[in-house]
Amino acid sequence: MKRIAIGLLSAAVSGSLLMSAGTASAERVALSVRIDSVNPNPVVVQGDDDTRVTIEVRTTEAERVELRLKPVSDQLRTQDTREPQIFHQGDLWRFTTSFDASDFEGRWVAIADAYDKDGKKVTDEVNFSVKHEKKEKAETRVYRFSASPESVRKGRWVYFTGRLQVDDHYWKNVRGEEVEIYFRKRGSSAWKFVTSDNTDWKGRFDARARATKSGEYRAIFNGTDDLSESRSRSDWVRVYSYHR
Repeated sequence: MKRIAIGLLSAAVSGSLLMSAGTASAERVALSVRIDSVNPNPVVVQGDDDTRVTIEVRTTEAERVELRLKPVSDQLRTQDTREPQIFHQGDLWRFTTSFDASDFEGRWVAIADAYDKDGKKVTDEVNFSVKHEKKEKAETRVYRFSASPESVRKGRWVYFTGRLQVDDHYWKNVRGEEVEIYFRKRGSSAWKFVTSDNTDWKGRFDARARATKSGEYRAIFNGTDDLSESRSRSDWVRVYSYHR
């Protein structure tokens, strides 16, 4: 990663000047530059993902091309920009870079500067825009949650099982995510944290806690940047005291 203020992308080609195809004369073609496209436009950044952007520039007689990308704004901000990938063939110069959520949202300008061997410069520019969109999270569910046994003596173990799944055209198991277990005693409106466990490769979680009072248990997945939160149905456990 290289920190730059306005996204300077540059490239150079060594050797003789590029001559127009199909001419047998030694007459030089005039230096020219034109930005053909910014793709995609608008540039849509979703969540924390990077969006790849390609800018194509057409030139004649250019020995070097520089491309600058800067926001049309009075705000000055430094951004992180990857080193661009550059493709050059004949009159075509293709620059590839990426935008993310740290980049200014709004109007931008792409400025292409083409230079010949004598240092003469010609310039072309086009406007494009950057939009930020909230990434849609995949739906999840806590499947077949169970607190058992249904009736247990105070101080003994209550066991919790279930699966975490994600809707990816069909329900698939989710591995390596934390599921929390909460308890609400009889007559209370508050859920209290009890324990937690990470799902295995089958999406299963297994946990346990000491029985204290009768009440209901629930499993909750708090979600991630890509997965929505979800919670199970509640499961009631009766707790009794031992008497001789």
